[in-house]
Amino acid sequence: MVMAKRDKDDSHRTRFRSYLLGNPNYFGNLSKLDLPGLPAPVVEKIGDTRYEELSCIGFDPDTDVLAAVVRIKRQGGYGGGPCTEGSEEFVRFFLDYGDGAWIDHGVASFTVHDLPFEEELCYAVAIEIDPKRRRICWGDPVLPRVRAILSWEDEPPPAAPDWRPVWGNVLERDIQIDPWTLLLGAVLELKEKTQVAEIDPWVLDQLETLAAAHPLPRPAPPVAELLEAADPKDASQAMRALYPAMAAATTKKTAAGVALAQQAFESFEIDPSVFGDFLIAPKFDTTYEELRCVGLDRAAGRLYGIVQIKRPSGFSGGLCTRGSEEHVAFYLDFDDGAGWVYQGTGSVTVHDIPDMPKGGLWYQVSIPVDLEAHRKAWCETGRARIRGILSWNTPPVPHDPDHVAHWGDWEDCAIEVEPLPPGVDEGVFTPVLESIGNMPVGRIAPTGYATGSSVGGTFIAEDSPFGGRILLKGAAFFAPGPLEYQITVDDLSGTGPLPFTDPFWASVTTYPSVLPVDVKQVPSGGWFTYLPSATVMVAGGLLGVLKGLDDGPHDIQLHFRASGGGAILASTAVKRIVVDNTRPSVDVEITTGTGNCGKFDVGETIGGTFRIDDAHCRRVALSVTPSAEAAGGALTLANVTPAAPLPPPAPGSDARNALDYDQTLNGAGLTTGDWSLDTSGMEPCGYNIRVHGVDRTIVNSGWIGWEDWDIEGFCLE
Repeated sequence: MVMAKRDKDDSHRTRFRSYLLGNPNYFGNLSKLDLPGLPAPVVEKIGDTRYEELSCIGFDPDTDVLAAVVRIKRQGGYGGGPCTEGSEEFVRFFLDYGDGAWIDHGVASFTVHDLPFEEELCYAVAIEIDPKRRRICWGDPVLPRVRAILSWEDEPPPAAPDWRPVWGNVLERDIQIDPWTLLLGAVLELKEKTQVAEIDPWVLDQLETLAAAHPLPRPAPPVAELLEAADPKDASQAMRALYPAMAAATTKKTAAGVALAQQAFESFEIDPSVFGDFLIAPKFDTTYEELRCVGLDRAAGRLYGIVQIKRPSGFSGGLCTRGSEEHVAFYLDFDDGAGWVYQGTGSVTVHDIPDMPKGGLWYQVSIPVDLEAHRKAWCETGRARIRGILSWNTPPVPHDPDHVAHWGDWEDCAIEVEPLPPGVDEGVFTPVLESIGNMPVGRIAPTGYATGSSVGGTFIAEDSPFGGRILLKGAAFFAPGPLEYQITVDDLSGTGPLPFTDPFWASVTTYPSVLPVDVKQVPSGGWFTYLPSATVMVAGGLLGVLKGLDDGPHDIQLHFRASGGGAILASTAVKRIVVDNTRPSVDVEITTGTGNCGKFDVGETIGGTFRIDDAHCRRVALSVTPSAEAAGGALTLANVTPAAPLPPPAPGSDARNALDYDQTLNGAGLTTGDWSLDTSGMEPCGYNIRVHGVDRTIVNSGWIGWEDWDIEGFCLE
């Protein structure tokens, strides 16, 4: 589709952030959430999709990766051109596993800019989820419904599935979670049914670990079984059952092979000649599946295709069988005269699902892509056309952008090719450390603290140090040949920079196989092999994993030389980070009456103290559990030092009750205070007073906050 031209100034867009700062409900999108003290809206604007729209959601059961494709529809309205920070598009994902409860599985984001391209641009975002429910393959399939919320410049709040964006939209689709395999399912079922006295639980745990690590291959159902299950009134079902075998027969080169294939079809009393026109002159058929969206995830360097499965059968067997493959071949056209260039083929496994939801099931297919050769100089954003070709059960012929599959179709769009990083000139060998701990280096201050959205938008740092596994990602642009590199770390103790030589695992893809493999990077003499090349990609550009560092500032730098040794050819800029591998220390005490673990009368006011100590405090929360029985009580805080305000409840959450306080600490190193609990109206029961402390550290490059808890119990009589 053609992208809309630039509009006249839309103040609702250009002044969006300032409007929300003055009134969080300025546009009325929070009005239906029944939040206490919510101001009245000034204008009504909810779900405006003139600038961006979430168009597809898909899931890969084999990798547990959930992906979405967003269309950017206009040339302006995104906060500035490619030399600016632009603006953020957020997508938060929720899953309902059938009980009506939406579970927050996380958020992803990407940066957009004002660009002069005529066509709409398709961006993909993806997150890896931890499914909350699986079943054995012979049981009912797990088919959660996904709700994704797209919002421009205003991150959808966590645990708020009913929140609605001002700019963006909400989309729901159904997906399928991969079941336990036959062997693992049998072991888990045995664990569930077996008494501990009969079989040592340790033995069952070992069997479970073994079964998960070495799954048995799933069998392919016999063709006769598939034909028997086919509807005799639907010729397409018989064609689907026979097609895999017939397609294999057409590849046989000998007369004997063809004769054997013909005999197989004759045994089913089917004349193989009926496949003649079907095989010789295929036409796209989207009765069973359809490729609905394609796009590029720039942060991960992957092309995505979203596939809708429309029918409950015709996919070569149920979840305990091998099923069949939906293949997507990807092509890119860079408008450089070369036409469509084949990038590779990916696939996802699908099965017969008898209880197919009304709107079908949605899957995603992805492959890594290397765009370095097509990235222009900083501020000069490139554009490419993307094409996906879907083909069921037989991979599309590679290097044929006009291939027509027997079942499947095409989908085209345009993508943005990011410019080279600042300081990198086309054709000039320049190594760049692009992110540390999944934070872009440009968002790490000279002091070593990070602020802003992470790569992919999975978390937002706020003056944050780094801890745990700290990923180093980057690239050696326009490498002159095979390279090796060294990581040096200076802890500023006076010993100077020292090589960091801990091995790490990287996910590596070698073309044209496309299938990634894990490669252990082990340094030789303090130097790692630089793996990326024209035919090799390392997922995310991973160059190293720092871990076990002492608390405090550290300077990081990478050096590159030719493989086999020699002088250093180039080095990255030195980048400072602050490390915090120490968890907060928290404590809660009951100091009135009989104290910790004491007994009190209903109606009595109980009091005590709380404390959190950490170099980078973020918040401390106090709560009383079980909350249902404690609902008649009232918890208050006092004498908090240093003083900190109580934040309002998150949009979309229940109104704050008097039993759960979340105290923002503004970075205080030590915070103490008193708490009191009026137990009037609480039920006689055993209770806990809990304290939960969180700091600001980017932990394991994936989330914010080292944590600590403390609990004291008491009884009400």
